[in-house]
Amino acid sequence: MDDWRNLILAGNQYFAIDEMEHAEDNYFDALTLLDENSESLFTDREKLSAWLACHHNLATVYKQSDQSELARFHLESPLEIIEVQLKKASPDHQHFVELLKAYSAGLSELVVFKQTTQRAA
Repeated sequence: MDDWRNLILAGNQYFAIDEMEHAEDNYFDALTLLDENSESLFTDREKLSAWLACHHNLATVYKQSDQSELARFHLESPLEIIEVQLKKASPDHQHFVELLKAYSAGLSELVVFKQTTQRAA
């Protein structure tokens, strides 16, 4: 079932027209569907990217609505989860590199978030 794709697309459309509550609902629902299918989440590049994008998009929605703690949560929690997966996976496992890429992308987003929130403070 690929309903998560449609939910992400709908979230993006709402985001583009500044309908943040609807964007949040769609991103959150997509994230929930991806989390429910977690056995393949960390072995499927597309699902992993979508999962990370949902967290990033939710962080952006929350940051724009001055909910910094929720924004930080959606940037930090995927990193913690990916760290656990990296510890479980062998470095020569075919999905190890994808996990590292996802971790690197998430870490970069967190660094940018921290820099921008420090400047705003």
